[in-house]
Amino acid sequence: MKVTMELMEQLLLEWASWLTVGDGSGYARLSVLHEDWSPPTPGQSPTLKSVRPDSARRMHRLIETQLSMRLRNTLVVSYVVGGSLSDQANRLGCRPDTIRGRVTIAKRQLMQHLADSG
Repeated sequence: MKVTMELMEQLLLEWASWLTVGDGSGYARLSVLHEDWSPPTPGQSPTLKSVRPDSARRMHRLIETQLSMRLRNTLVVSYVVGGSLSDQANRLGCRPDTIRGRVTIAKRQLMQHLADSG
């Protein structure tokens, strides 16, 4: 399977959605009893996002086992926590350009691993 940067971006977005929203099975990854949970914004209808759970789990395993802690943390802050690039950089204690560089390195390493494993 040829993995492009666009496909890798989609896989990472699905992974982030799986971590924060769930996989569409009806169970959210974050319990409504958790202190960080908040209800939908007033006036908006919540929508059930569906993510291929096998794909998201595989991506999660790859991130956990194939990337350094620094790259893992960068992906979590970039894709899961979000915020502006300067907020992400402040959270990680680096410059915005460093965030971009780390995300690119992480994507390339994941792409290489997926290409090698077929």
